[in-house]
Amino acid sequence: MISLAGRRILVTRAAEEPTTLDDLLRERGAEPVRLPCITFAPPSDRSALDAALTRLRAGTRPHFVALASAHAGDRFVAGLREAGLDPAAALAGVSILAAGTATVRHLANLGLAARAPKGAVGAEAMVAAFAAEVRGKEVLVPRAEEGNPALIEGLSRAGARIVCATLYRTVPASTADEAATALLRAGRIDAIAFASGSAARGFASLFGAQAGALAGATRTVCMGETCAAAARVAGLRVDAVAAGGFPDLVRSLESVLNVP
Repeated sequence: MISLAGRRILVTRAAEEPTTLDDLLRERGAEPVRLPCITFAPPSDRSALDAALTRLRAGTRPHFVALASAHAGDRFVAGLREAGLDPAAALAGVSILAAGTATVRHLANLGLAARAPKGAVGAEAMVAAFAAEVRGKEVLVPRAEEGNPALIEGLSRAGARIVCATLYRTVPASTADEAATALLRAGRIDAIAFASGSAARGFASLFGAQAGALAGATRTVCMGETCAAAARVAGLRVDAVAAGGFPDLVRSLESVLNVP
């Protein structure tokens, strides 16, 4: 199905992240244009992560691990391996919760089975889906330093015992890709896709006072309400919000671009 044939979609994810969205867009005939608006840096303090890895090495496992993104999964698995642990063995018997189906598939490629909310994506969806299960249980949350607090706050309200472990920092990109920026300024981008609030904030940081006008000259689609709220706070118009993961994000792009 080439429903987006000839359309240019600005993909604002970090260069280090998987190309899941790009691949889905190409399947529909679109041209993904990469403009990374965020990048990743080491955490300011990794003591909590080191403590969590030490406990796992000693065989002390949490009841749950909650991962809000595929990148968090990559970083956590890398940390386990750096600590000399086999991820599947270290997490044997642990229930792994993911923010969406794309993250579930990515974790499966890393050898880890996970579950995600049905028909929704993001921190709030995770809380709604798993609150009843985590009551009175220990939940390890490997996360970005400035990650969405909705996940840990929601699980805490549900009665979970939260252990946070900072994996990395998400920071705004310092420079904008020249070719992608030229297409955006020339009005040759059909839509912008934001998969996280940090990407929306990064876009606003890159383009400053011009960000709202540049986004307003095309269509803007966000993955999840948290992302959409961040985009609006950053002064960006939001044309559609995808409730689920990347397939829903692509369907929302089709909708705003009036694809039958």
